[in-house]
Amino acid sequence: MQKKIILFVCLLFSCKGLLAQKEFQIDTFNLPERSGIRGLSVVKNDIIWVSGSNGFVALSMNGGKSWEIKPIPSYEKYDFRDIEAFDDKIAIVMNSGNPSVFLKTTDGGLNWKLAYKNEDKKIFFNGMDFWDEKRGIAFSDPVDGKLFLIATNDGGKSWKEVPFKDCPQVQEGEAGFAASGTSIRVTGDGYAYIGTGGKAAHLFSSDDYGKTWKKFSCPIIKFKESTGIFSIAFKDLRTGVVVGGDYNADTLSKDNCYLTFSGGKSWKAPFKSPAGYHSCVEYVTQTYLVATGTSGTDFSYDGGQTWNKLTNTGFNVARKSKKGTKVFLAGNNGIMGVLDYKK
Repeated sequence: MQKKIILFVCLLFSCKGLLAQKEFQIDTFNLPERSGIRGLSVVKNDIIWVSGSNGFVALSMNGGKSWEIKPIPSYEKYDFRDIEAFDDKIAIVMNSGNPSVFLKTTDGGLNWKLAYKNEDKKIFFNGMDFWDEKRGIAFSDPVDGKLFLIATNDGGKSWKEVPFKDCPQVQEGEAGFAASGTSIRVTGDGYAYIGTGGKAAHLFSSDDYGKTWKKFSCPIIKFKESTGIFSIAFKDLRTGVVVGGDYNADTLSKDNCYLTFSGGKSWKAPFKSPAGYHSCVEYVTQTYLVATGTSGTDFSYDGGQTWNKLTNTGFNVARKSKKGTKVFLAGNNGIMGVLDYKK
């Protein structure tokens, strides 16, 4: 009887996996330039901004069918690892290298204004996120043992450094990852989450717009510079998922994904993990998720408990439309994808 029950459970998961795979379909296409894309902001199903290496910024206003390249004079060699857009006119890009710069456009990329600059070589920004059109936060690798944070209250027009005494303390060899701009996430009224990796891996959480922080250990793979939390997604203040792994061994699936139902205080491993290293995870619905990385793209139909390979095509980042249903993905050499989810 026990063997029959186990067989039935396996068949049940297999059937659900096949059903979900039919419901998910990724159509791929290439951008006009073959830049490495890590910044992606989907305002609506038809308004998409991307950013990446070699100063690349582009805008589509028809769901990715065509693109307008938005060159930024004097910033052609910068690596814009993250972008946040509010409509087809307003967007902010973040450079991860040195010097660190944040630029903002209010006219659809025709002109860009410098919003923040820091030439400290210790600073390497990993991502930014916004609670609304005014309030946002960004974080860098540590400076003098603490994560370096900046915040804005005017929609990214200007940024102020968070006082050093209020920044989260990290261990030696612990830092963030600028793989997809999603190692920092904000939710609700003032809640924020930051994931780290390296020789230690933690989830830092704040409930007051980044003024104070709590620190929770995460059992995701760690101890090497190439390991840790690369991406965070929360569907509410308590329920979330982190993905990562080892980008130098991207086929390894051990300890590359964990779930929390307590805002990071405790963690649970999935019944079946994603296949390999993943740099981004995103909720498609309250129960469906997609995760992607150089090892390929996986989906979950049960809130992250079980993962199945969707395609061997890998991307750096996946973001759902803020005001729509579509999910777009972007990766190296200008590759992009759109996730067609059939409800």
